[in-house]
Amino acid sequence: MSKMRHVIVAGGGLALGSLLALSGCGTGGSGSGSGSTQTYTGAGSRWDVELASDNTFTITHRPSASGAVDMTVNGTYQALASGFLKLTVGSATGTGAPSPGDAGYALNVPGYVFILKPIDPNSDQIIPMIKSGSCPTGNMSANWVMVKADAGADATDASRDFYGTFAFDTGTQTASLPSRYNFNQTDLGSQALASGTCKDGVLTVAGADMFLTDGAGAIVHLGVDTPNDPADDQIVFGFARQSVGSVNALDGSYAGLLFDGSGGAGSKIMPVAVSCSSGSCTGNMVTDIDNNVLSSDSVTITLTTADNPSTGFVTGTIDSNQPGSTPGQLTCMVNLDAQGSGRNIMSCVGQSPGDNSQMFNVLLVSK
Repeated sequence: MSKMRHVIVAGGGLALGSLLALSGCGTGGSGSGSGSTQTYTGAGSRWDVELASDNTFTITHRPSASGAVDMTVNGTYQALASGFLKLTVGSATGTGAPSPGDAGYALNVPGYVFILKPIDPNSDQIIPMIKSGSCPTGNMSANWVMVKADAGADATDASRDFYGTFAFDTGTQTASLPSRYNFNQTDLGSQALASGTCKDGVLTVAGADMFLTDGAGAIVHLGVDTPNDPADDQIVFGFARQSVGSVNALDGSYAGLLFDGSGGAGSKIMPVAVSCSSGSCTGNMVTDIDNNVLSSDSVTITLTTADNPSTGFVTGTIDSNQPGSTPGQLTCMVNLDAQGSGRNIMSCVGQSPGDNSQMFNVLLVSK
């Protein structure tokens, strides 16, 4: 990114009540009956989630990575046949807390990643979270894609990077971006990030909080030095580099979240169901998650080249199938059988078919 110092960033002060209408996926073993407690953390400024083996959950929020908890939500969760994890609030305390009985949804790859969608109409951003509590034990090599751009970012600007590679040296406690790509697949060069000391999965440096995991997941929040100015905030989400081999390796059914920067306020993020075969994917909006009711509105993702422009990425296009739309360029980072979960993950960034200058995201987990 030409502004990569704000690369891996989460937006500022979301209310925790906004957090709790989450969209995502996770069938059968995505949380229910997994047999052990799962914990996740992510930026915004900091969220922490615990899914206990007895199907209860706790979500907390902090105004900063090291700040005191200012909101706590407790409740129960269940896996739905639609591929989504449903969370129902039992009790909550703190400013902006949700009410008992409120329900939300989550995308979960047990012990690896957890994806949240805020319900606040003023909080149109996807919030990825990663396994918490453990810093990388060895040098880390990951891919990343942007899931929130700074205000005014132009997806047609050849000088802007939207995906690339991430590295962390455990010896020097230094993170870096060895490569940064625009949508023309041009490498815009490497960039060093600040060094610090990773503790309990969090590396705090001047102006940034990095959330790292021993599973090679990474979320870095830059812009914490301007907490009241979300305009420069960005989120970049990373996970382990892995060869894809062929687009056919991604065949299957997925549940997830779609973000369209060209949408109106409060309507940029939608739950989706996606089916892929031989690189051709069709996605439909989910209008009733509990009962798996799909809209006739659809998007078409065409995946063309695997391990392009580097290992673990797949390039292609996305089209909204609406009158006047223009297919946008799209790049997905991929994990096959992520952390032995049996699930494939695709986290994609591209140009909105509604307006190619706006960013588009799809985060998907196979059912």
